[in-house]
Amino acid sequence: MDPVLRERLMTPGPPLEAPELSPSLRLASLTRREENAVIELRRKHSYAQCAEAMKFFSECSAKYTIGVLWNCKEHKAIMNECLRRANTTDSMDRARSIFVHEKQKKLAEKKNKPRTLI
Repeated sequence: MDPVLRERLMTPGPPLEAPELSPSLRLASLTRREENAVIELRRKHSYAQCAEAMKFFSECSAKYTIGVLWNCKEHKAIMNECLRRANTTDSMDRARSIFVHEKQKKLAEKKNKPRTLI
């Protein structure tokens, strides 16, 4: 495989823009459920960043059944390297920042919503 193509496939796409949080919220503690939601958000973003490498592996694996283990080894290595480069602590901080920002917006909307009696 061409080394330039290999490196292009292993390099994840641009990271998502994340809102800047105040220093007090950077260390905001999240519940276990919220932390799992942040991990899922990060996973979704990293899959979007590595879509080309994942498609490259998917096309190879569609051709084989058991032979995927031997025939698509390089494709899998490229996909895994892209995902490894995309899943950094910085990407986790970005996902946490996005999650906390969305949570703050929801709380603000809920606070501004007029209450009605039953």
